[in-house]
Amino acid sequence: MQQHRIPRALAGTLLALLLLPTTPIAAQRQGRISGKVTDGKGEPVADVKIAITTKASSTFRKELTSGKDGTWATFLNDATAIYHYHFEKPGYVAVEKDKKVPLWNPSDDSDIHGRSADFSVLDIQLFARAPAAKDAK
Repeated sequence: MQQHRIPRALAGTLLALLLLPTTPIAAQRQGRISGKVTDGKGEPVADVKIAITTKASSTFRKELTSGKDGTWATFLNDATAIYHYHFEKPGYVAVEKDKKVPLWNPSDDSDIHGRSADFSVLDIQLFARAPAAKDAK
């Protein structure tokens, strides 16, 4: 009788592992967001500093930089929170936006552009800062 306990216990453990979801629990609350930073003429703006924060966590801060083509993208660990996005580059007026991203489902079908339907997009347009007026004498 003792000989059958180990195989049964092993079989039970293997069955339990097979029934677990394949996506890690932490990933089930993840969100994805991407965007493109352009200027007033629609041209891409490279090297824009992007800071992402949330009131849901005072310790959370993610910093990114837009690429040569103005694009940026990231994962966010908690898609249940609203995130605050701050875009800045010297010579341009800073832009701030609040946005919640949808939950990411890696098994979702892609849309016609190859993006998942749950991939949030935040495109930003930066405008050149007006030159400072010179003091008249």
